[in-house]
Amino acid sequence: MISIIIEKVEFNRKLGQYIKRKRGKKKWSQAELAAKLGNNFQNVSRIERGEISPTLYWCSKLAEAFDMELHNFIKNALKE
Repeated sequence: MISIIIEKVEFNRKLGQYIKRKRGKKKWSQAELAAKLGNNFQNVSRIERGEISPTLYWCSKLAEAFDMELHNFIKNALKE
């Protein structure tokens, strides 16, 4: 059970860092990304800090916002 929790924490951390880098390259604020997602900047902030795991739906919306296919978005986030 502990290894599953660690894996989830590591996944959240990597995904959050990746989103933050992608957002930075686009020069978007958290509020701007949130508006593209139809969400709020607090949730974007929590995802970037690795505090919460976005659902598959939100991952697909994030991939769309960054003009990526979902599988590439996840794959790239996890390899970095």
